[in-house]
Amino acid sequence: MSATIAVAGERQRGGVAAFLRACRACAWLEYRNLRYYPSNLALAAVQELTTVAVWFFVARFLSAGADAAVREYGGNYLAFVVLGVLINQVAITALNGPFTTISEAFWDKRLETYRLSIHGIWANVVGRLGWAIAFSSLLQGAAFALMVGSGLIELAAGPRVDLAVVVYVLLIAANAGIGVAGASLFFLLEVKSGQDPITWAYRYLVMLATGLYVPVALLPEWLGAVGRILPQTCAFAAARAIVLTGADWSDPNVGPNIVGLAVGALLVVAVGVAMLNLALRRAEHRGGIGVVV
Repeated sequence: MSATIAVAGERQRGGVAAFLRACRACAWLEYRNLRYYPSNLALAAVQELTTVAVWFFVARFLSAGADAAVREYGGNYLAFVVLGVLINQVAITALNGPFTTISEAFWDKRLETYRLSIHGIWANVVGRLGWAIAFSSLLQGAAFALMVGSGLIELAAGPRVDLAVVVYVLLIAANAGIGVAGASLFFLLEVKSGQDPITWAYRYLVMLATGLYVPVALLPEWLGAVGRILPQTCAFAAARAIVLTGADWSDPNVGPNIVGLAVGALLVVAVGVAMLNLALRRAEHRGGIGVVV
């Protein structure tokens, strides 16, 4: 009887609700670390918004000649670029988060402790990632609201907010999955400093091939073909069509891209989780996850 109670208690402590509480605790600690040093919080906010500000002024400079190139998205190059950069900043936060979390915990000698806890490393990865995404979303959302409210960017009349949210969530999930796959290389390839090859290559492909700064139609054919398999390409096309032109599910830039984004997100999340679990098991068999091989 006592053994049964012990097993039940262990399951309860290791259940989904307990895991979510552990994730929340890790997110709260990350927030406390920034709040404890107000200058760090301010600098983090400035860093998040700098890229958007740079491209805002570049787009204003180029808009007179570039508006015609984005006619299918409302003919406003400023809105085209700013919307893409805003959502991409959050997506890149999700992409970079897992590797940064693993790396910092390793070099701070906390990784073994996390691994010994009932929720393992995953609560720390998910919790810190959740905080980073929420913080970035708040800042980018505020910047977008300011631009819309001041009339710098015009939205379509009655855009489908529900579809826009779906695109946003799927894009973040896809980038988080790619980021988790990249974090697995911390152990699989012993990439314990610098950047992992997966997220490093993906960031450059996003800048070059997904239509972040220029429409995909203007890219060389081979580069456009590469871009069409990346989550950001689907997300940018769908989000711009929804927000800037008021398109709905039936639009060729919306429905097919959301389906493709959903399939891609499920695939990369599953592969990323499998890769990181494999990496952790291999590291333990080689002497421990806190050991440099």
